[in-house]
Amino acid sequence: MTRRSLPLRRRRHAALVATLLAGSLATVGAADPAASAPRRAPAVTGLAGSLELLTDPFLQQPDKNAVEVAWFTEFAGGSHYVLTGDGVDELSETQLRRAVARGRDQRIRVFEAETTQLSRVAEDADSQLPADRKPATGVAPRPVFRHAATVTNIPRNGDRQPYRVVSFDGDAFAASDTFGLRGALKPGRPAVILLTSDHQAMVNTAANMELAARTVTEELGSIDAVFFPGDLVNIPDRASEWFDDQRGSAFFPVLQGNGGRVARDGRVYRGAKILQNAPIFPAIGNHEVQGRRDGHTSLNASYNNPVPREVAEAVYEQVAAQVNPTGDPATEAAWIEDNSFSTTTYEEIFSLPTSSSGGERYYATTVGDVRLVSLYSTRIWRNTTAQPDPAARTSTSRYQEARADLDDPLARGYGEFVFEDLAVGSEQYAWLAEELASPEFRRARYQVVILHEGPQGLGDNVMAPFAHPVAIEEVDEAGEVVGIRYEYPAEDNVLLRDVQPLLEQAGVDLVHNGHSHLWNRFTSPNGVNYLEASNTGNSYGAYHPLSGRSRPVPPAPWNPANYLAQGNPGGLDPVVPTIAPLRNDDGVALPFIADNRYVVFQALDTGTGTVTSWYVDLDAADPVAVKFDAFGL
Repeated sequence: MTRRSLPLRRRRHAALVATLLAGSLATVGAADPAASAPRRAPAVTGLAGSLELLTDPFLQQPDKNAVEVAWFTEFAGGSHYVLTGDGVDELSETQLRRAVARGRDQRIRVFEAETTQLSRVAEDADSQLPADRKPATGVAPRPVFRHAATVTNIPRNGDRQPYRVVSFDGDAFAASDTFGLRGALKPGRPAVILLTSDHQAMVNTAANMELAARTVTEELGSIDAVFFPGDLVNIPDRASEWFDDQRGSAFFPVLQGNGGRVARDGRVYRGAKILQNAPIFPAIGNHEVQGRRDGHTSLNASYNNPVPREVAEAVYEQVAAQVNPTGDPATEAAWIEDNSFSTTTYEEIFSLPTSSSGGERYYATTVGDVRLVSLYSTRIWRNTTAQPDPAARTSTSRYQEARADLDDPLARGYGEFVFEDLAVGSEQYAWLAEELASPEFRRARYQVVILHEGPQGLGDNVMAPFAHPVAIEEVDEAGEVVGIRYEYPAEDNVLLRDVQPLLEQAGVDLVHNGHSHLWNRFTSPNGVNYLEASNTGNSYGAYHPLSGRSRPVPPAPWNPANYLAQGNPGGLDPVVPTIAPLRNDDGVALPFIADNRYVVFQALDTGTGTVTSWYVDLDAADPVAVKFDAFGL
């Protein structure tokens, strides 16, 4: 999507050149804060004090001999650069300043970054920040700036090139540590791809990533890419969940080794330095979709109040004369976004491949030997309250509207409505069918699809069926509408009826989803592997006869045939792990892991075509990784 650019202030930068060359030597980095506190990217003290980067740099959009380097700060700054080349890690502050001023320095190449400001991020009273860094009431915008430069002419030998970034604001100066970059992975070269999802700043996420990176690197080699099918954070417009949540498990700190969260075992985990050296390819989950911002004084309340776009558009037509008397298209678009739902923050944070119909929301790209398809497959999650009596409905849920909201189209919930349609006839379905038939897809050694909500699973969130909610108006004797409830016909499950047949026909190797926070997998008769591997030690349970748990089924007048209390609505039997399954008290092997004492992680080795999964028991005195499952593509 188009990002809002700030001027690079070249005249200001030109005036700084003499200052840059005269800078004094300072030490890169700072002493660690308290053990359980998250760390920010290191700072370099400048002539007028010091700055801090909000994140370390991370890699995006790798090409044959190029890659984008991006990072975030809380200041717009005057200028920002990426420096790369042998010896860049040894540069003093004076040498860094000289290289930037000259545009290069011996073997060092310099690339100037463009700056954009995130347009919707904010904080509120529920933000996990010190009291002096958040509002006591209401929602306050937070200035966060993204800097990005494309490094070109990268050698095609596959080796990582050292790089670091620097940011200037007046005389002050900050620089990152040194990391490694390279262009796109070459076909035929083995790669290790980390598969993870559903971080959401949860308690065991930092432990999961720290243990995953250590184990995967030791057993398979360094991580070359990350596939992430959604729920990167919890509230997408809350800046601190991306950058500096004081609990120590925000998105970037955990995936850059700068976190600091105490896990259930009482140990502090930092996460791992992954994104500085390997690109991430995400998909949108329900927690990347911010709800209606207009009229809300809490980001949580906003998140839980998305409104279908067509409803907001209809309401806009009724109020356009008041809210947009000049008919300005930008004002109209902003009003509709503020009164429906938005993925703007997600799209502004990442630079991703794009599709002609969906932009960054769904896309396909080639990652070494893998053709990756990322789908926008999610809907708003709502609770399971189902009150048969319309007069007694005091809350909105997936099954009902609150009685008090019936006359307010912007307050109603509309059930668990789908954010972006995937059904036959939709733009996303047409694009997917075209992609699955493309030469790029067909000639790839491996085909992988990531999507947040998948067609197979034992979790809680596979119910209600992934169908467009059917609204049923309930009327009194006078014909007045006194209630609205929603059904989800099982036969209209879009993922099972429309999407899965496409994937099966195309012979996809791996379908990787998240959403229910557990590990389970399935194999179809056609050989398609379905893996939900979203348990970061924060599980919502498995609903299977061996777990003894059952999903709630709504009472009459809802149709119980639409709702499955136990088992997989997709119909496939779960696969028992092939190496070391967990067992119940009777010694029976379990075809799932949904226990918060375990963190679970997995990776694809394209050299062998094997997906391997490990768990770590955090309740053990000496937690070690156990390889419990492996299967080939």
